[in-house]
Amino acid sequence: MNKLPEGWTDDMTIAVPTGCSLDDIFDYVLQATIRRETPTSMVRHLTTEFGLTQGDAELALDRTCGGVVRAATGRHENCPPREKDPMAWLSFQRCLKQPELIGAIYPQFAKPSEMP
Repeated sequence: MNKLPEGWTDDMTIAVPTGCSLDDIFDYVLQATIRRETPTSMVRHLTTEFGLTQGDAELALDRTCGGVVRAATGRHENCPPREKDPMAWLSFQRCLKQPELIGAIYPQFAKPSEMP
């Protein structure tokens, strides 16, 4: 078993406030990223509209994009663990089902068949 350095964690879960779901947060982050909103704007929206802490809002952005990058590899072995990295897991799964999302967020990773 890998021992993490002191102060590090492999738990990338976020606290989802009452009244919203992880899917709601994920859908907002995905669409805002596609619209090229700034990270500052997205964090502000996630804290004010979804009630996330700043740390959880920043983590939601990071892990959503992390899942896109993992999906871009096309390797199922790169799927993040759902229990410890749910935002990246959701992102990975959605991008497998809708690979055009990869190109919308990271054009450099788009396959020729996914390019507009």
